[in-house]
Amino acid sequence: MLIRGIGELKELLISEGFTLLLPIQEMVVDAGLLDGVDLLIVSSTSSGKTLLAEMAGVPKAMNGAKMLYLSPLVALTNEKYEVFKKRYKSLGLRVGIRVGMSRLAVSKEHPVIVDSSIFRSDIICATYEALDVLLRTGASKELGTIGTIIVDEVQNLADPERGPELDGLLSRLRFYAPDAQVIALSATVGSPERLAKDMKLKLVNYVGRPVPLERHLIFARSDVEKRSIIRRLVSNEFRHVSSSGSKGQSIIFTFSRRRAQALGDWLREHHVSSAVYHGGLSYSRRRSIEWSFAKQRYACVVTTAALGAGVDLPASQVIFESLAMGAEWLTTAAFEQMLGRAGRLGKHDRGKVYIIVEPERKYHGGQSKTEDEIASELLAGVIEDVEPFADTEACAEQILATICSTGLVELKSVARAYNKMLSRSIPPSDALKHLVRKHMIRVRDGGAHPTALGRATSVSFLTPTSGFEVQKQVASMDVLDIAILLDPFENVYLSPKLQSEVNSAFRTHMPTRLFSGVFADLTDMKQPRGGATRLPKWVFELFGRWTLDFFGCGCRDFPECSHGRIKLGRWIVDARKKGLNPSGIAQKLLEKYELWAYPGDLFSWLDTLIHNLKAVQRIAAVAGETDIKEEIEGQISRIERPLDSKTPEE
Repeated sequence: MLIRGIGELKELLISEGFTLLLPIQEMVVDAGLLDGVDLLIVSSTSSGKTLLAEMAGVPKAMNGAKMLYLSPLVALTNEKYEVFKKRYKSLGLRVGIRVGMSRLAVSKEHPVIVDSSIFRSDIICATYEALDVLLRTGASKELGTIGTIIVDEVQNLADPERGPELDGLLSRLRFYAPDAQVIALSATVGSPERLAKDMKLKLVNYVGRPVPLERHLIFARSDVEKRSIIRRLVSNEFRHVSSSGSKGQSIIFTFSRRRAQALGDWLREHHVSSAVYHGGLSYSRRRSIEWSFAKQRYACVVTTAALGAGVDLPASQVIFESLAMGAEWLTTAAFEQMLGRAGRLGKHDRGKVYIIVEPERKYHGGQSKTEDEIASELLAGVIEDVEPFADTEACAEQILATICSTGLVELKSVARAYNKMLSRSIPPSDALKHLVRKHMIRVRDGGAHPTALGRATSVSFLTPTSGFEVQKQVASMDVLDIAILLDPFENVYLSPKLQSEVNSAFRTHMPTRLFSGVFADLTDMKQPRGGATRLPKWVFELFGRWTLDFFGCGCRDFPECSHGRIKLGRWIVDARKKGLNPSGIAQKLLEKYELWAYPGDLFSWLDTLIHNLKAVQRIAAVAGETDIKEEIEGQISRIERPLDSKTPEE
């Protein structure tokens, strides 16, 4: 079915240099891309999957049926928004964005990505959650008529936290736009045939790559040897120039931020131009590194495995310094996603992957296998199946969101909608009973009707149990404390200076996180024992400061109680209200407590705290606690734009 707009799109793409379809693109067109067929497209990174989806969606958008692009990351969503806005302006298409914008005023540390009006947009770029908010609040009419739904990184269905939310969102979108063409994209899906069948999509699975990829396995005897090998590989690659004139650049993956920082420092000390790149950095710092890397000013970036899916740097070489992601070994799906970053079409003649393993090496005590054993499994290339799963709480949350979004109340209709979810694990009757017990719905006259508490809980993205607990807390507990406990700030670590003293005194590697549980004994000043007796005086004085400011509750549940997390959260909020940006808060933590937090983590937490305060405000209104509204609005205003607008960074 050819419609108006295909010719114009073809001319536009030719003007941008797209003269021939790649093999994967030919396969997808032959599979019915331009005829409205719902598709699951599985192909390597940088193989042109998104352009294929645009070929299906843009002509329909030119005929009044909007193109909806969904992704899991704000940065990726914003990137596509900028690309689409520039590319399709000449076709008269308006592009809108919805990411659940932050209004934190932090100078140049993090630019505000402003949600735009989508009612008049022909192309809508949105994160999963931001689009779901639109549906849960009953504002779906803003979407208008949708012709194409593009779901990027659909393998997120397997994620324990985001999977049920994405699953529920897709079921709600299909209810709202049953005639829209669905195009799901992924580079790493285990058993794609099964996933395509479950999602009722036609599969196009292309195993080739537009840029050939070499894989190399190297054994090292120690960390010292690993670093020397990495230095040699990076330097050699940077001297190589491709046929298109691009220098060879490397991405180095390791298992933690601290290790990334140490490796980056070592490389710079040994005259290798490198940068450390991870989610804890400020937005402006990450953008600066990306720009400098694209300009080929760095031979390499060192990053964490946890950021593997979000790194979009034009590297010719990927090096695995370790095969762990935090405390866990890499999954095959994550490994394939990361190695796919090697080799960019139009820049490199080939991609290289180096896996450097230390035989018999384990990074954490709970790991049963060794690094060389994991390397053998990963190279075998058996990607784990995408098996969406939601526990009772998540199932209940999604069925509540469906009721609030769709207006369905008849029990059989609700059950049918719920049963279309791939992640469901309990019968609809059990999920509904759970919602009744938590006062989220009332069942009467054969229908499931959301309560005011249920609607407030759903639009706040809280679980039914969390919403129920917040309602009980608002009458007796401080609202800021409630919001802090919904998502306590956990990413706070001992400074390298303090960590060195503790490791030396106890003659072992102690956990680096403040709330690891180990430091309950260390902060007990009454009876220092064991390794604690070897700590210098300044460390005892520091622990005394911790006890006074964070751990001095004296309750019988210490250290398992939540008082320390609340007090730390309040300290961060107070610092923010005094006008400090995230980097200033991080510096203050270090100077006063020898604790380290990354500015990017602090920004994200403050942003989340604002959303949690709004959730508490909604539920307080349901509970009749109307006086809380102004208090919460005042808290939010002072966090977003502190009274003292002059910051040390300025």
